[in-house]
Amino acid sequence: MQYNIFIDLIQISIIHSLILVTELDYIEDVEYLFQLASIELPSNAAIVSTKWLSDCIRAKALTTPEKQHFLCRKAPEKKLPEDSATSTDISSASAAAFPTEFLCQMRCPLEHHNASLAQALSVLARNSEHQYGITKDQQYYAKALAFDRAAACLKSLQQPLLSISQLTDSCPRYIGDHAIRIITELLNTGASAEVDAVTGSDLYQCMTNLTAVYGVGQALAYKWYSCGVKSVSDATHRLLRHHECGEGQQQKRDSELVALLPMGGGDHKRLQTGLAFHNDLVNKPVALAEASYFRDLIAKLLLELRGPGFTVTLVGGFSRGKSTGHDCDLLITHDVEGREAGAVSDLARVLTAAGMVIHGTFEANSFSPSVLSRDFRVKELRSTLDHFEKWLGVIKLSSRDADSSTVDRDVESIMAKIDGNGCDRRGEGLPAAKRRALSPNYCAFDSFAEAVAMAGGEAGAASASRGWLARRVDLIAVPQVNNGCANQIYKKKDLKNRYIINENVSID
Repeated sequence: MQYNIFIDLIQISIIHSLILVTELDYIEDVEYLFQLASIELPSNAAIVSTKWLSDCIRAKALTTPEKQHFLCRKAPEKKLPEDSATSTDISSASAAAFPTEFLCQMRCPLEHHNASLAQALSVLARNSEHQYGITKDQQYYAKALAFDRAAACLKSLQQPLLSISQLTDSCPRYIGDHAIRIITELLNTGASAEVDAVTGSDLYQCMTNLTAVYGVGQALAYKWYSCGVKSVSDATHRLLRHHECGEGQQQKRDSELVALLPMGGGDHKRLQTGLAFHNDLVNKPVALAEASYFRDLIAKLLLELRGPGFTVTLVGGFSRGKSTGHDCDLLITHDVEGREAGAVSDLARVLTAAGMVIHGTFEANSFSPSVLSRDFRVKELRSTLDHFEKWLGVIKLSSRDADSSTVDRDVESIMAKIDGNGCDRRGEGLPAAKRRALSPNYCAFDSFAEAVAMAGGEAGAASASRGWLARRVDLIAVPQVNNGCANQIYKKKDLKNRYIINENVSID
């Protein structure tokens, strides 16, 4: 028998009814969650951490759990003497906060006790990323990872850090010497000369602003910086000027354009989308209500297009408790494994036919069993994404308030447009030209000037005047693994709300 419970992307599963794998810290947490789910925890189950699973993947076989893999019970709380109540000894707490060598497995709550220290280390991590993108020197890549891991360690602490000894005594391998020096300086003086120098640097400020553009990476941002482009408005103005130049300025126009565009021709439209709609995509965060509306819209479109059995889950920052985000990430599953295949491309065609898509690209499923045992210690910061079928794009999302009745009306409107095309709901039966127009790889404009005009000019029109906002969305189809348990929402204040199951819509 197998139980599966999803808790904020934390999966607890019983393998062979004997081994239970969890990212939780203590046996009591596991027992509590099984109690909430009204499931009896098997007495013969060995409760182990995800380190055991990682070791099995490396070995390409199920191995016998060892001592370091097993979870333990919580130690009794130690009361401090009254005269030391103001002191902060968090050596035991910090040791519990760092249960793993993997950054992705550390608990980094949105609100924590060391925001200023973590922010300083994050600045140095971003600066190292910029330097790596410019020089491709692996030293900067290692520095970026080290600073990020140190910042994650600070976020994981359950109390404010007041002394560097609280870190070095309990977790010396998680924070490097460079980060220790920065933290020590911040604790002693309240500032760091190195961090101040980075934040005051013209290069850092420009790189940070330019890489925020959808479609702009480290290398292209530095290329722009070297050509005198210091802001998003500079890049937009120069690309627009390219379209306004006359015949006599052709050579100068082409040289400027080459300096501004990325090396790969396929990235031009994505970059132009990011520049034209930068105000919407960066300066106007996606609200939870917007993301929830789009999730409901996709769920009901799937019901119309492909029938029941689909589950649409809102993930990303919203699943961790954020009220706003920079995009909307949706996972699409089906009760029957394999039936989720093709759902993403169908949705992309429907959204395109409804006039909602500004730009989008589709990636087919590239998964194979060999992926599970492949060594992914990549040398590039910008490694490939997962292997699932996905559509990444920018759409027009209504800026009005939406409720369930609004979703129903919008679904009816979209399906009416599809039916009016004289084809079935997957685009079959269309002439070749219209079929291409419904391709999951689509761009709504032919030139950058047209994209800027669609956005309402260089400054971007007010959303109220055009009735919609440009929003980044990711649709990802994954195999079903939750066996229906993800429809429950668990909340427990004394567990710091860590174990909240992702809210989703299930179409049965």
